[in-house]
Amino acid sequence: MEDKQIFKLALFTTIIGLVGMMFSANYIMPQEVKIKDINRGMLDKEVLVEGLVTDVSQSRNGGTFFLELMDGTGKIKLIIFESAAFEIQKTDISILSFNKRRIRVVGRVTEYKGSLEVILKDSSSLKLLS
Repeated sequence: MEDKQIFKLALFTTIIGLVGMMFSANYIMPQEVKIKDINRGMLDKEVLVEGLVTDVSQSRNGGTFFLELMDGTGKIKLIIFESAAFEIQKTDISILSFNKRRIRVVGRVTEYKGSLEVILKDSSSLKLLS
C-alpha cells in the first residue's frame, strides 16, 4: 500500500471510531457499587448505587434535599441540588415521599466535612424501584 492509501484508511477508521464513541457515550453506565466499597479513591467518579432511603431532609431554603441511602452494606448521604429537585418535582413526585422506598441513582462521589457523599447527576439519574 502507498502512504496516501494508508493515511486515508487510518483517517477513515479514526473518524468512524470517534463518531461511534460519541453516540455510545450516553449509553455507557457507570460502575455499580455497594456503599461499603465507596472510598476516597473514587472522589469525582460517577457511580451507580441502589438502596433504601432511610431519611429525607431539606436545606433551610428548601431547595436542596439530603437523602440517607442504605444498601445493607452501609449508609451514604445522597444530595439532590435544587435544579434536579425542581425537575423531579415537575413530574408530581415529591422527594419527601422517597422515605422508606428503594431507589437507584447515578451520581458523583464527593467529600464534605470529612464524609463521603453522592451528588445526584441529574433528574433522570434517579429511578424509584419500589
